[in-house]
Amino acid sequence: MSLPPAGIHPRQQQLDKIVFFCSVLQHGSFREAAEAWGISAAAASRWVKELETLMAVELIKRSTRQLVPTDAGEVLYRRFSSLLPEIDTICAEVESMADEQRGVISISSTPLFAAYFLREIITEYMEMHPQVNFRLFIEAGEVDPLHVDFIIRAKATNRETEEKDSLLIRRLLLSEPLFACAAPSYLARCGIPTEPEALREHRCLYASSLVGGNRWYFCLDGVNRAVTISDALECDNSEILRDMAIRGAGVAYLPHSVVREALADGRLKVLLTDFVASQFDINLYFRPRHPMPARCQAFKDYLLRRTEDIVRQRKNGS
Repeated sequence: MSLPPAGIHPRQQQLDKIVFFCSVLQHGSFREAAEAWGISAAAASRWVKELETLMAVELIKRSTRQLVPTDAGEVLYRRFSSLLPEIDTICAEVESMADEQRGVISISSTPLFAAYFLREIITEYMEMHPQVNFRLFIEAGEVDPLHVDFIIRAKATNRETEEKDSLLIRRLLLSEPLFACAAPSYLARCGIPTEPEALREHRCLYASSLVGGNRWYFCLDGVNRAVTISDALECDNSEILRDMAIRGAGVAYLPHSVVREALADGRLKVLLTDFVASQFDINLYFRPRHPMPARCQAFKDYLLRRTEDIVRQRKNGS
């Protein structure tokens, strides 16, 4: 065995392999961890074997079905994995010292905001900052905030469904009313509901990522009325729900920006107009990092400002 270079402690050579070992346990397989790191499965297995040799202890019990850490592996993972967020913060702090914006910004966004806002905003920003690159993940479900810089999510809110406290920082990007609506063909066939409770007898189209489940909220004279709808179709894409409602599939509960044109030309009709529906909020979430990397701080400020500009322009019809 060759000696390590002079001046470098042997344990320093283990750090990358320890980080990778933690990734293997987090992913539950060598193959998935290798794909995430961009290395071969053979190299992945070799790295962990080399780490076990360096530490003179078995870390993982391998079987055809699963990977189970040994007691030593469990201690190493538990103690070291808790340090990874701090390592990320330290690296981000160093990166923030660069005068020029450069590097990668990763964003997980709901499909609606990506289509209506992000594609325009990111294009503008890339033109202004050619050294900044983006990774954009279009998804509506849960995501690990340690794996992305920003998370953009949509949620219907009212007094009974206020969001709980989170370790993430939240900034409101936009807010607009939701509308319960349906096609004239569906209403002619199934009747027009005049009370929220009547929706239980209708085929309803909904996105759990928008309203937090299959309960729709309406308010009359300051009193909230919640109804558990008959969920004929669940889909996390608002535009698909709108198009299916236009085709007469059922009643949809969607934000104004998605159904505005269909309401204007009569393809959809608003229901329960005496009631106030929930608000549709799109929020930006990010980890508290002090300082935040320069590229992320600058983009965050631009995103908030441009979203406000675009909303105002669309309201004015420009």
